[in-house]
Amino acid sequence: MKRFGKYFLSVCLIGMMQQSSAQIINIDKVDTTPYIHKAQWDGQLSSGLEIDKQKATLYDATSGFDASLQKYHELFIFSASDRFTYNGPDDFLNTGYFHLRWRHDYKDQLHLESYIQYSWDTKLGLEKRYIGGVNIRYNFWHRRAWEMTFATGLMYENETWDYSAVDSAKIPPNPVNIQTSLVKSNNYIKWEGKVSANANIAIAVFYQASFADFFEPRIATNVSFDVDISKHFTMGLKYAGVYNSKPVVPIFNFYYSLSNNITYKF
Repeated sequence: MKRFGKYFLSVCLIGMMQQSSAQIINIDKVDTTPYIHKAQWDGQLSSGLEIDKQKATLYDATSGFDASLQKYHELFIFSASDRFTYNGPDDFLNTGYFHLRWRHDYKDQLHLESYIQYSWDTKLGLEKRYIGGVNIRYNFWHRRAWEMTFATGLMYENETWDYSAVDSAKIPPNPVNIQTSLVKSNNYIKWEGKVSANANIAIAVFYQASFADFFEPRIATNVSFDVDISKHFTMGLKYAGVYNSKPVVPIFNFYYSLSNNITYKF
């Protein structure tokens, strides 16, 4: 118990002191095989088309990279994504993130995870977001065929917003960028499983809120459906929707993205 307390404190410090950020994303890996002492690397590259709906509907191309390192009781996951949208002469909208996650005793039903993240989303007016946090996570496996995950924890969030996505009638005189810095409750539930021998579905719902406005949250839903078409290639469909009850700048409360992609696993 004493060892657990020391570990929990160290993870909290890592989560709170590091800087990172992003839209809510679902970074995870289901693994129910026994622990192995030998380090094991996995990775994948993806590319596809995406539709975003906020003030307007935008069509863009997306690319991503994911890598994970397993070493006995430790699992490290790194993920990055970038999207460019052409929206008229000399106007490119850019969205992306970098994410690093650490799960200790990751095959145990109850374990800790910590993460840091950095992101930006110019089409929403999000210039940068830094996030660092830690969760207590509980996994339940059913016959090793599907997994239910519950997690709750704390995160530090620092954001900088401009008014580029705000309706002109709502922009104040002499607007300046708005910066926020909050400690929030971070909670999610996830279900993932196989619908056939070569197809997998994952559904996750996140609830993030400051403690002063706990019932005015940011709620996100991520749904992904992936089909293996060969040993190394996968086709996927993804939906991500975010409802923000109190956006920092007066943009629409709800926005979503749809994407299809092809992924190469190595």
